[in-house]
Amino acid sequence: MYSKAKIAGRPIHPMLVGFPIALFTATIALQLAYIGTQDAFYFRAAMIANIAGVVMGLLAALPGAIDRWALPKQSRAKGLATQHALFSIITIALYGVSAVMLYLGWTNRVLVDGAYALDVRIPLAIDMIGFVSMASAGMLGWSLVQTHHIGIKPAHIREHRPSREPELDTNPLLVRSH
Repeated sequence: MYSKAKIAGRPIHPMLVGFPIALFTATIALQLAYIGTQDAFYFRAAMIANIAGVVMGLLAALPGAIDRWALPKQSRAKGLATQHALFSIITIALYGVSAVMLYLGWTNRVLVDGAYALDVRIPLAIDMIGFVSMASAGMLGWSLVQTHHIGIKPAHIREHRPSREPELDTNPLLVRSH
């Protein structure tokens, strides 16, 4: 099924989802770097990556929601898309809470013995849960593309090889009249 939200014929949602995935992963890596070095640079970089990931996740959600609402109501793909959306919302919410905690930690930092006393333990724990949620959303999103062909140009459907979504096989543009 073609994506409804596209630029120059290309689906927008898959173009954008790589950004929050990379930024959320970088958030965890930078928090671990901070734990290992106690260098405030890594704390601040984790905070910035986290905030940017939340913003990009929200931007990616808009075309994703448009594509989800365009799916046929009773299709298996719609159910999977709903699960994908829920895991994505959980991911953004968890990273959002972590971003607020990191921001408050940075703005309220205290200098102790020549170094900032910053704590990433709770934000890191929240982000690890968010990472599992993000991986779940990613697996469901991949299933939508790979199994249900959502967001991609459909191949020519032959009568002897119908898709797994029979309601998607009735595209009037593909039906030949004899």
